[in-house]
Amino acid sequence: MALPLTITFTDFGTPRTWAEIDLEAIKHNVRALRRLIAPAQFTAVVKANAYGLGAIPIAKAALEAGATGLAVASCEEGQELRRAGVGGPILVLGYVPEDLAQAALEADLTLTVNTPEMARALSRAVQLRRRNRPAPVHLKLDTGLHRYGLEPQQALELCRLITTLPGLELQGLYTHFASGDEADRSFVLEQKRRFDQTRQMLESNGFYFSQFHLSNSASAITVKEARYSFVRFGLALHGYHATPEVAEEAHKAGLYLKPALTLKSIVVRLSELPAEETVGYNRTYKASETRRVALLPVGYADGYRRSLSNKGEVLIKGQRARVLGRVSMDQIVVDVTGIAGVEEGDEAVLIGSQGEEEISLEQMAAWCDTITHEILTGLGRRVKRIYLG
Repeated sequence: MALPLTITFTDFGTPRTWAEIDLEAIKHNVRALRRLIAPAQFTAVVKANAYGLGAIPIAKAALEAGATGLAVASCEEGQELRRAGVGGPILVLGYVPEDLAQAALEADLTLTVNTPEMARALSRAVQLRRRNRPAPVHLKLDTGLHRYGLEPQQALELCRLITTLPGLELQGLYTHFASGDEADRSFVLEQKRRFDQTRQMLESNGFYFSQFHLSNSASAITVKEARYSFVRFGLALHGYHATPEVAEEAHKAGLYLKPALTLKSIVVRLSELPAEETVGYNRTYKASETRRVALLPVGYADGYRRSLSNKGEVLIKGQRARVLGRVSMDQIVVDVTGIAGVEEGDEAVLIGSQGEEEISLEQMAAWCDTITHEILTGLGRRVKRIYLG
């Protein structure tokens, strides 16, 4: 096995809090999901620094395991991958300013073109570079999410324009589901119907595409008929499901993913908290009896959210230790009264397994009343990422 690759905020000393990211788990997930969706292909969504876990190593691992393309949110994210030597098709899903058309072309990025102005800018960039092959473009349809996308008539008019501009080629047509992770699939199917209807209208007017994509991680599992040319996998790539209902559907289909993230810190101080004394800002926890407490150097600046105050748990010596008081910017205090043998320097698991116990990403998201995506993307810059596998 290759030595772990590390990307760090600082290369000096032992990390205070770190994320272990299992690249073998990423590869396992790609292979398992590819089997599930075949013959559709697999696009790894590595936007937002691969949901906070590291776009470059995760993109490389996904491609090695058989992903046929990548997707990002911005031109800058695609450029970062290219500078790191990442190959394969890279689709930019989000808005790109017209003045970045040339840069996108130089990085061999495939753009979502949703305005006449962007189409013209990209065509000019192709001509300036004297490129001997057309630039493929994707169009995004708004089928009910009402964010970035085209209404049917707008799509028709844009297709007419693109086919008159030199250097451009219609390649992909796609949309994004508003509720792909919900048990009620009626609106997903309605969006699919609207997509199919617009596709047929465009084809009847002579505009054809070679790629169609609708599904993300959740809907790829729950709505088989919406997989089309390829699926955009983000959350599932890292081994997680958006809801328990999606996880249940996955297991029914024989799909078992491996979580890629373990988030760890260390015990840096042990002390006795006397009865009637309080912990942390605003004194929100008061000890009813003497407690043994441990200090961990992790806080909301690292992505350990303040909403975990007096609620979250960590694992030390394979046992659960509850957070006492407010989560501070840089530190938390946990109760280790009932855990024997705790010493300074012991590992604490914030997300992941230790012994027979586990604190899942889904559990942490539930404590915070949020979604798993937000926990992942909220990991702070000073959390050291260590890549295993």
